[in-house]
Amino acid sequence: MITPRYGPTRQAARITRLMGLLAASVVVGIGTTSLETAEAQTAGCATSAGAAGQTVVRCRSVTIEVARGANAGLVDNNGDGEPDAVEVSAGAVYIVYQRPGGGRFQVQTPHAVASVRGTTWAVDVTPGQSAVFVQEGRVGVARVQGGRGVVLTAGEGVDVAPGSAPLVVNRWGAARVAALLARFGR
Repeated sequence: MITPRYGPTRQAARITRLMGLLAASVVVGIGTTSLETAEAQTAGCATSAGAAGQTVVRCRSVTIEVARGANAGLVDNNGDGEPDAVEVSAGAVYIVYQRPGGGRFQVQTPHAVASVRGTTWAVDVTPGQSAVFVQEGRVGVARVQGGRGVVLTAGEGVDVAPGSAPLVVNRWGAARVAALLARFGR
């Protein structure tokens, strides 16, 4: 499920709320449109159901797939209708991000912040940790409470648990990668 998350700009910024396979376009302070439609348009973003039961949000520079049962929220800090981040409190998301001319996109979890300039990666959040895996490109990962971060490249992942131990980058095995990507029909 995707729920609204508000950045510093709160006036009439468009956000998307997804509940199961149903979607609704929400304008902050105005209310919700029909929840009976399975596809919603929101300032350049379209929402649909994916083949593996995930919810797919396609925007100009980012596609965000939210696995069935995940809890995530889009963040639009500058109010331009294009998400700048997605907050994930449980479950997995798969991100494809390509913003012409640069820009940043983040996945924020209770344990970690993963940010990029252009790449494809997945994040899986459980109560005890956040796992970040890069399929293509480069992703910087740091603990929410700070400390030394790491940079992941294609095929690498990191598990971020509470605490202050150094983050350890690992090349993920085929079975772990397949299990995570299967949640998105890949």
